[in-house]
Amino acid sequence: MDDRGQDGGMMAGEALRQADSLRDQRMWDAAALAYRAHLLQRPDDWRARIQLGHCLKESGDVAAALLAYREAVTAAPNNADAHLQIGHALKMLGEGEGAWRAYARALELDPDSGEAARNAQGLAHLAGPLSRKPRAPGQLVQMVFDSSDLVAYVAHNRTPTGIQRVQLNVTARALLDPIEGVATTTVAFDEGSGFWREIGRDLFLRLWRLSRTGGEVDAPAWQEVVAEVRETLRDGPDFVFAPGASLVNLGTSWWIRDYFLRVRHVMRQYGVRYVPLVYDCIPLMVPEHCQALLADEFSQWFSSMAALSDSALAISEWSAGDARRIAATVVPERALPVSVVRLDADLRQELGAAAADGWPARADLPEPQEEFILCVGTIESRKNHLMLFHAWLALIRKHGAERVPRLVCIGKAGWLADAAMTLWRNSEALQERVSIAHGVPDVALAALYAQALFTVTNSFYEGWGLPVTESLSFGRVPLVARNTSLTEAGGDAAVYFESENLPDLVAKLETLIFDAEERGRREAFVRETVKLRSWGDIADQVMREVAARSATPAEPPVLFSPAVIYPLRLMGGGEADRRKALADLMRDGLAWYPMEGWGCWTRAGLARLRLPMAEEGPMRLHLGCVAPAGAKGLRLRAFGAASAPGAFAPIIADPGSNSRFTCVLDIEVSGGAVIVEIDSGQGTAVEVSEHNPGRRIGLGVTSVMLCRPDDLEARLDFLERQTYRVLGPV
Repeated sequence: MDDRGQDGGMMAGEALRQADSLRDQRMWDAAALAYRAHLLQRPDDWRARIQLGHCLKESGDVAAALLAYREAVTAAPNNADAHLQIGHALKMLGEGEGAWRAYARALELDPDSGEAARNAQGLAHLAGPLSRKPRAPGQLVQMVFDSSDLVAYVAHNRTPTGIQRVQLNVTARALLDPIEGVATTTVAFDEGSGFWREIGRDLFLRLWRLSRTGGEVDAPAWQEVVAEVRETLRDGPDFVFAPGASLVNLGTSWWIRDYFLRVRHVMRQYGVRYVPLVYDCIPLMVPEHCQALLADEFSQWFSSMAALSDSALAISEWSAGDARRIAATVVPERALPVSVVRLDADLRQELGAAAADGWPARADLPEPQEEFILCVGTIESRKNHLMLFHAWLALIRKHGAERVPRLVCIGKAGWLADAAMTLWRNSEALQERVSIAHGVPDVALAALYAQALFTVTNSFYEGWGLPVTESLSFGRVPLVARNTSLTEAGGDAAVYFESENLPDLVAKLETLIFDAEERGRREAFVRETVKLRSWGDIADQVMREVAARSATPAEPPVLFSPAVIYPLRLMGGGEADRRKALADLMRDGLAWYPMEGWGCWTRAGLARLRLPMAEEGPMRLHLGCVAPAGAKGLRLRAFGAASAPGAFAPIIADPGSNSRFTCVLDIEVSGGAVIVEIDSGQGTAVEVSEHNPGRRIGLGVTSVMLCRPDDLEARLDFLERQTYRVLGPV
C-alpha cells in the first residue's frame, strides 16, 4: 500500500511531518498549505490547528489565524494554549476586551501560566461589561476632568496662568463637593502608554494647594507632588470610564498628538461624551498675535472638536459666539451646543485667610507703602504691553518720574514680546518706573491687588479677562480696553479706554492717578455694585451644565459625502476646516501613528477607517496609499458596517523605496458607514539605529474617496490628483 489516501492526496502523517519541517524552516505559506492538507484527513487534530494559526499569523494573516485558533478551541475547549493564542490574535487585531476574556479563560485553565497572567493584567481595564453602553437610568453621572495639559505645565511651572487657575480651581472644587447625582474624578492622558490614568483626589488637591502658596519650582514639597503625579501616570492602572461618562476638558489639548484619536477610542468603547471648555478662538481670530505652529494646531483641534464634541462650555458670551460661528463653517449640519460659564470668580473670597498681608521683598516688586498700578498677564503682543509702556513714557515726560507711580507687571515674557521688552530695556526711565515680575504665588498676588492704586488691562482680544475680575474682587478699579469679552468681565464697574487709542489711555490714567476723589468714587461703586461668585459656584455650574447635557441624545456622527476627496494628513493653515475634522475623525481605533504633512502611517496589525455615510448601495472606494520600502503581507478590505467582512485583498507593493499608489475596491454600503480594514501584519521596521529600536509601520494612507461606480468624473479627479501635481485647492 502506498502513502496516498483514497482521494489520491498525501497521507495525513506525511503531510504533518512536511508541515512541521516547513514551519521549522520558517516557510510560513507552504507550511500552512501542508497543515491544511493534514487537517483534511484529521479535522479533529487541534494541535495542528494551533500550528496552522501560528503560520498564518507569521505570514501576516492574523484574521485567518484567529479562525484557526477558534477551531482548535472547538475541538479542545479546555486547552489553555488555544485560548492564549486567541488572546494574542485578538490583541493584535485591536479587540482588547475579547483578548482579555481569552487570557482570563487561559488563566482559569492554567493558573500557572505567567504569559496569560501578564497579558490579562495589562488588559484588566476592559474586564467590566462597560463597552458601548449608555448610562443606566438613575445611575450617577461620572464626570471625568481631563488634566493632561496641566500635568505637562506643572512639570516646569508652579504659579498658574489664567487657564491653569481655572482648571485647578474648578476641578478641585468639583472633587471636594460634587453636586447631587454626579461622581467626579480627574485623569490625565499618558502619552507613554497611550491610555488615561487617574490622578487620585487627595493627590490632585495637594497639587492645587501647593500651586497657590508658593512660586518656587525647586521646593521639596512641590518636587515631591509633581514626581508622585508622574509616577501615577507611568505606573497606575488604565482608567475605566463608566458607561456614558462625560470627559470634561477644562484646559488646552491642541498640542497633544493624537489627542482626539484617544478620545474617540473611549467614546466608542464606553459611550463617553466629550465636553471641552472654549476659552477663546484667538488663534483663528487674530493669528497675527500667535505663533504659526499654535495657529496650525488650534485650527486642527477646533475643526475636530466641532465635529466630535457632544457639547461645549465657553467662558463668555463673546467666546461662545465665536465658537458657534466658526463651528458652523466646519459642520453646518449641526449646531454646536455651547453653554456660557462666566469666570466671575472672587479671588479674595477664595483665598480667605490664606491671602498674605504683603509680598516677598524683591527688587521687581514694590517697596512697602509705595504707590503702584498693577498689570497682570503674560508679556505678549496680544496683551499690548508695548502701548502701556509708551503710555508710561508719556506720563513721565509730562509729569516727571517722581509723580508717576510704578507700573508693576506680573507675568513672564511670552510670544512676540520682543517689541515691548526691547523698549523697556532701552529706556532707563521705564526700567525705573516699570517692574516686570513673575513667579508670584496667588497669596502674594492677592496682597498686590489689595494695595494697588488701581489695575490696568490692555489687550487686542480676550476670552474673558481674569485680571479684571480679580481686580474687582479686591475693590480695585480696573482700567480696561473696550473690546471683546473685556466689557463682560468689567461690566459697569470698569473704566474703559478706546482700544489702540494712546491719548485716551493716557488721559484715563491721569484721571485715576491724580484725581483721588474720582478714584475713591469709582472704588465705592465697585464695592456697592459688584457681586462675584466663588470658584465653588462656578464648579457647580460646570457640573450642572454637563450633567444636563448628558441626559440628552448624543449627536449623530458627521457624514462623509460621495465624490469628495478627503485628505488624511495635517493640512496646516490657521483656519478651521471640515476636511481637517474628517481627516482626524476617519481613523478608528489606536492602530495609527499621528498624522504628518504627507499622510499617516498605520501601525503593525489591523488598522481601521470608519466613514459614516447617508447613502447606501454600491460604491467604489479609492484609497491613496504609501507602502514602506520592503513591506510584505499588506492586505486590504472594505465593507458596509451592516455587512459581513469579505476576504482581504493582498497589496503587492514595490519592494524598493516608499511607493505611492491607489487602491480601488468595489463595496456595498450598509449600516450607515463604510469600514476599511488595513492589515499590515508585523509591520516594517524603520528609523532603526544602534541606539534607537525604531518603530514598526504599516501601510501609509494619504487620501480617501467614495463615489458611485459610474461617477467617472470623480474617479478621474481622484486619480489625477494622485498622479499629477494639480495646481490649486486639493
